Amino acid sequence: MDGLLSVTWKKQVEQTTQDVGRGRGSVSREKRVIQKTRSHITHSARQADTIAALSQRFGWKAFVTNAGQKRLSVQDAVWCSRHAYRVERLCNRLKSRVHLAPLLVKRNAPIEGLTSLLRLGVRV
Repeated sequence: MDGLLSVTWKKQVEQTTQDVGRGRGSVSREKRVIQKTRSHITHSARQADTIAALSQRFGWKAFVTNAGQKRLSVQDAVWCSRHAYRVERLCNRLKSRVHLAPLLVKRNAPIEGLTSLLRLGVRV
């Protein structure tokens, strides 16, 4: 995110010359210059007001329920959040029982099929 941290830095450049090819150098031998660039951070400061505003905005979790259009009471909302369907936790439980390894797939169709199969395995 932009604007959360202000940073000032200093560019440090180091140049060295090196003979082209193998062996010892000579006066007539071609040389090349190797340049190493490094950025040294001299000062950094947090933008506390921007961070606080974003924390206020993103500090909530959104849960999807099958409740109607009416607003839930606080008690019902807490009950729904505690019994929320968490796919991440179910996938971790499935991976602990079934050996799943990373897989290289180049097309979208196998990815969609494997995702559907994984969801089916989680639900069973």
